[in-house]
Amino acid sequence: MSKLNDRRKEISDMSAREAQNQVKELRLKLFNLRLQQQRGEVKNSRVFAQTRKDIARLLQRLTVLESEQ
Repeated sequence: MSKLNDRRKEISDMSAREAQNQVKELRLKLFNLRLQQQRGEVKNSRVFAQTRKDIARLLQRLTVLESEQ
């Protein structure tokens, strides 16, 4: 199975609290990446898009969990 499918499966199995914690961590990671980019330390700019997409997946999961309640 691909890394993307593994990540999607992992996110679909998360609880609301885990997803919220993961969103916080990813937003902090994105912030740090922006700082590193300004200093010219980022070699793989694809990490930005991947991080934003993971945040979107997690927010979608939170929305699904909220609608189930």
